[in-house]
Amino acid sequence: MRFAPIVVLLVTAACTNGNDKKAGTPAPAPETTTATTERAKGPAATPPKAPAGPQITEFAAVSIEGLPDTERQTFVQIVNDEICPCDCPKSWAACLQKDTKCRPAVILAEWLIGELAEGVPGDVLAEQLTNEIGAFTGMPKKPTTTGYATKGAKSGKHTIVEFADFECAHCKMAAPVMKTLVQKRPDVTFVYKHFPLSLHPNAVPAAEAAEAAGAQGKFWEMHDAIFATQNMLDDALFEGHAKALGLDVKKWQAARASFPIKDRVAQSRKEGEALGVEATPTFFINGREFNLMRTEAAFETRLKMEDARASSSCR
Repeated sequence: MRFAPIVVLLVTAACTNGNDKKAGTPAPAPETTTATTERAKGPAATPPKAPAGPQITEFAAVSIEGLPDTERQTFVQIVNDEICPCDCPKSWAACLQKDTKCRPAVILAEWLIGELAEGVPGDVLAEQLTNEIGAFTGMPKKPTTTGYATKGAKSGKHTIVEFADFECAHCKMAAPVMKTLVQKRPDVTFVYKHFPLSLHPNAVPAAEAAEAAGAQGKFWEMHDAIFATQNMLDDALFEGHAKALGLDVKKWQAARASFPIKDRVAQSRKEGEALGVEATPTFFINGREFNLMRTEAAFETRLKMEDARASSSCR
């Protein structure tokens, strides 16, 4: 079954608005500062490209024989354009040859072949892969995880940090993907952090409602309830969820109004800005931004690349 364009948009787009651009970014035109836009996200800095050289068209490490001619040509172009994911001065294509020691190159190429076979447009994949390889080969960042809601392994081999907004439709769509991923991967610790967009008037109240529920051990239950009723968010609804979840409503109300809860949400947003977050949802896997489609297969691909990182080389 080939991907429809709308499906591709839904798993690659993100919520943002002009007022949430990070410091130093030129202000957008007035008519765009209050409009939500959908866009494919990526790091602000331009990732490096592969060094110039003869185009490689044969790949002993993977098979592209099953791809139609157009998709095969797209694969050849992409892997020749991008640097090797093992961070060495040669192309991704050069790391797909016989006896390659760069497993991340093979893992990512197999994902690319599968997406092309499903009909995902080459230009969409090329942009994602430029950003993904740039992040994978870059220095990791260190998002704060202490004090924020987690699920999965207590101290997993892999840590996935999400910066999200409860009013963002794309965050709602990502939630079941992460739930399934954590259930299937006992080596993953998932951390949920807040990046409420100024466009969304209920994003901060929703985040505070969830954090206050977390004070009584019900963060994830409130998280799920808020996303399930995303189009109806207001204070009365949050209180209704608190009652339905069996919370001590007076304690929940007091916690929600308290400085520690409000500050936790504000500090999460502030840290996201410092890390370069501009849109939601934004994911970091082991400190490096994730830029592929927000599908279970794409997250699994990145985790497999992370598993192979230490034992791989192309030097």
